[in-house]
Amino acid sequence: MNTMQMKRLITAISAALSFAVVIISCSAPTVPQNSVKSESLPDIYPDYTHVTIPCNIAPLTFTIKEKGDDYVTRISKGDKEILLGGCDVTPSLAEWQSLMAEAVGSDITIEVYARLNEKWTAYKPFTCNVSADSIDPYISYRLIPPSYVCYETLTISQRNLTNYDETVIYNNMLAATENDGSCINCHAYKNYRTDNMQFHIRQYNGGTLFVHNGKPVKLNMATDSTLSAGVYPAFNPVYDVVAYSVNKTGQIFHTRNSNKVEVQDLHSDVIIYNPLSNTVTNVADSPDNLEVFPWWSPDGRTLYYGSAYFVIEDTANNLMKEEIIRYRDIKYDILRRPWNPDTYSFGPVDTVFAATKLGKSATFPRISPDGRFLLFALGEYGCFHVWHKDADLYVQDLSTGSYWPLSEANSTDAESYHSWSSNSRWILFSSRRDDTNYTRLYIAHVDEDGKASKAFLLPQESPHYYPLFDRSYNVPEFMKEPVPFTPQELAEIVRGEAVKVEYSSTGK
Repeated sequence: MNTMQMKRLITAISAALSFAVVIISCSAPTVPQNSVKSESLPDIYPDYTHVTIPCNIAPLTFTIKEKGDDYVTRISKGDKEILLGGCDVTPSLAEWQSLMAEAVGSDITIEVYARLNEKWTAYKPFTCNVSADSIDPYISYRLIPPSYVCYETLTISQRNLTNYDETVIYNNMLAATENDGSCINCHAYKNYRTDNMQFHIRQYNGGTLFVHNGKPVKLNMATDSTLSAGVYPAFNPVYDVVAYSVNKTGQIFHTRNSNKVEVQDLHSDVIIYNPLSNTVTNVADSPDNLEVFPWWSPDGRTLYYGSAYFVIEDTANNLMKEEIIRYRDIKYDILRRPWNPDTYSFGPVDTVFAATKLGKSATFPRISPDGRFLLFALGEYGCFHVWHKDADLYVQDLSTGSYWPLSEANSTDAESYHSWSSNSRWILFSSRRDDTNYTRLYIAHVDEDGKASKAFLLPQESPHYYPLFDRSYNVPEFMKEPVPFTPQELAEIVRGEAVKVEYSSTGK
């Protein structure tokens, strides 16, 4: 069963459950006149209590987990209200959008009532702040089983945030055969638009699907002068270049550690690709430093990336064995280098966030589009924090150097793979807080001072969607528009020959 079929099945199950409730109580819901007030908030899933939401987000659906024979929920702003019966609270898109328009810049109030043994309980009302800061209408992500070797059913999918529409950008099976499989990863966009975008295909039919000014092509980015083909990408927002890390990675599996997996770089460097000349050049290739996760400043003139200093201490070991033994010693700082677009040359290295001085590791630097804040994941060690329960999101003010955790958005489980909205007011990230096994997508508002609100789970049409969905969300990215190509059109290019990229010492 593919993800779209699974989604339809989950929606059908939810509809059947809701229909059963309607049969039991077919009269229109009304607010109970005689109820006992409770000082407790209602137990609902997902937890949408006291969150800040975009004015253009799809309806927040949830199920009431309190014991009861019947339920009534009132969602209101002033005299405008939505009244719903049953334990599944699923406002229609039309009535939700009407209420959002009324509530922009203020709060909506949600009241939950439950009847048990003819006695109605009125739970403590809660509010949701409806921010005037809209959110980009689309996001994309990988959907992958939470396994270490099974990626055949992997897709890159896109979702309309203003409703629940989800479509597949590319399906891993489209260019595979019975005996030869591939993996897809690292989708990225320039300035949130899809006329300049890319994703990688690994193994069978391998290469990089690269779209430049609306024209797709498959590239072979491996050269004799670079460590590997491009891996983690970052489109320059102003100039026609893309930064990549190039990585040789390995996995190790813990037997007595709550962090199940370590994904480690044995070697890694940073390169830039020029699509106009179809050339790559090395940027950072020190043998004693592991460079990863590049990202550009909004003016396109500074390149940020993570870097870990690691040297073999025991000459009897090879690098892989020593990294396995000393995996807790691999810690990353966040560095930056100025870039001159006229000469394609980089200036000296500057340390932006010295995590190693704190005994920590900082990775995945993302600069807010307004240029004010650096968003990164901070953990005890390593660079692949999606498996690290201690990993939290932090922000640094680039003008002062001060930094702080996004405490309201963080949890006791792993936070990672974060991205900024185009207006710098929202962040999207993956977290395992829901059930500790699957990564789900969360959204949080970030104000002009860099302080985050409580994060909320990406809304779905059915409140029962996530407990029944056996895929993890991975590498979420904001988009202003959907990808214009069909999966079949992209698969035809993937099955074709790749254009060879050349190495240039100057980058031109």
